[in-house]
Amino acid sequence: FRLTEALELSGALRYDEVRFEVDDRFQADGDDSGALRFEEFSPMLGLSWRIHEAATLYANLSTAFETPTTTEFDNPAGGGFNEALESQKSRNFEIGARGRLDSIGWALRYDLALFHIQTEDLLVAYELPAFPGREFYRNAGEGRRDGIEAALSAELGAGFGAKFSYTWSDFHYKNFRSGGADYSGNRLPGLPVHFAQVQLTYAAASGFFAEWSTRLVGGFYADDANEEKIEAYRVTDLTLGWTRAFGAWTVEPFAGVRNLFDEAYFGNIRLNAFGGRHFEPAPGRNFFGGVRLRYDFL
Repeated sequence: FRLTEALELSGALRYDEVRFEVDDRFQADGDDSGALRFEEFSPMLGLSWRIHEAATLYANLSTAFETPTTTEFDNPAGGGFNEALESQKSRNFEIGARGRLDSIGWALRYDLALFHIQTEDLLVAYELPAFPGREFYRNAGEGRRDGIEAALSAELGAGFGAKFSYTWSDFHYKNFRSGGADYSGNRLPGLPVHFAQVQLTYAAASGFFAEWSTRLVGGFYADDANEEKIEAYRVTDLTLGWTRAFGAWTVEPFAGVRNLFDEAYFGNIRLNAFGGRHFEPAPGRNFFGGVRLRYDFL
């Protein structure tokens, strides 16, 4: 709804009803058939204000809910659904600014957002001594997520381009007790405080192209107790290629290097893993290549 030429109000109301059902046809160990149903209304209200042709301010209020997936319903007590598992519910508050600047000689786009999210019944992974390597899920009371997201992209001319993004995440358990332990105030595991990505691209008129990408991942914890710290790491990838059209066909051979500087880091972290088995190492420097083919029927 447009209030003025520069001011716009938007809103939405969403209703979800999700039903999970399992029919157990192997009943030698008992009948684990069952059904679960989740329903929720999710309203949203937004306001945007175009203060300049190069800048728009906005604010959003919304709610959301997330049901467990079928695998997250895995029952630690046996077969069937884990009926103790609830959906995750959130209240989201966001303010930001976005726009485009062309007057400096570059086509520059920017987006900046500050957010605050209050979450109930967080879905958190964990493992049990009897089932090492197998993930179960539980609800973790209340959580608070505060953060900043920034993105910047620029067309620099002569075929060059650049993109930069950064996220600062201050995510904590607000109220969470489990197994006699109190994790209230601890950081949420698996989520780095700092995450940034830089990408430089080049595309020549001849069809040659190149892309340099570096992502920087800050340290984070692997467990609810915040005892297992994962150190920060940086990974760089490089891709080179060439694009050429032959009538309706487009041929694009390419090759590159992943983890160019052979950084030692973990490609996957198992949260709250039994026996400290959190770590799955990532590949070192590795090479790839291929050819893309496209045919235009029009």
